[in-house]
Amino acid sequence: MKTITVTTLQRMMIHVADEIIANESYLTEVDTVIGDGDHGIGMKRGFQALKNMLEKTAFDTVDFLLKAVGIELVKTMGGASGVIFGTMFIGGLNKLSPSDTISLDELAAYFDEGVSAIKRRGKAKAGEKTMLDALIPAVESLKQSAEEQSDMQDALEKAYTMAEGGVEASKSMKSRVGRSKNFQDATLGLPDPGAISTSLIFKALFEGVNA
Repeated sequence: MKTITVTTLQRMMIHVADEIIANESYLTEVDTVIGDGDHGIGMKRGFQALKNMLEKTAFDTVDFLLKAVGIELVKTMGGASGVIFGTMFIGGLNKLSPSDTISLDELAAYFDEGVSAIKRRGKAKAGEKTMLDALIPAVESLKQSAEEQSDMQDALEKAYTMAEGGVEASKSMKSRVGRSKNFQDATLGLPDPGAISTSLIFKALFEGVNA
C-alpha cells in the first residue's frame, strides 16, 4: 500500500478516537501524579466529539478531513491540550493538496510541518517531557520510511514503535514546560501524558490502516 484514500483515513481516525477513549482512565491516572489530572478527561471529551462528527460527515478530500479533525479537537477538548493536539492536525495542512488520497511522502511532510507548528505555538522542543518527545521520533521515522519508499502500513508500524520509544524516554526527563514543570523531580520515572496520547494515536493509525 503506497497511498491512503480519504475513506480509509476517516476510518483510521475513528479508530484513533476509540483508542483514546478506551485509555481515558490511564491518561488521567498518569496526569494526576504529574499534572492537573484532567488530561485523560479532556482527551476523551475531544475524541468522543471527533468520533461523533466523523460518523456523521462525509469528506471528499484528505485535507478537508484533517482540517475538520483539528478544528473539532480545538473546539471540544479545551485547554492547552486542545490547542496542541488540534495543531498536530491543522499545522501541516499547507503541505497537502486537495486530493482524495495521501501518499507516504505527503503524510510525512504533513506531520513534520505539524511538529514545527507545535514548537512555535507551545514554545517547546524535544527533551522537555512533552508530546513532542513521542511525536518527533514518530515523524522522523515516517520521513525515513518515505525516503526508502516503504509500504504505508510498515511505515506506520515503525512510526508507532518510535513513538513508544519516545514515551519510554520521557520517563527520565524532567518537565520543562506547562503546568507539570512545577513538579520537577516528581515527574522523573513517569511518562508524559501527552507523549502517551501521541503514541496511542500512532498505534491506532497503524492498526486502523487495514482494519
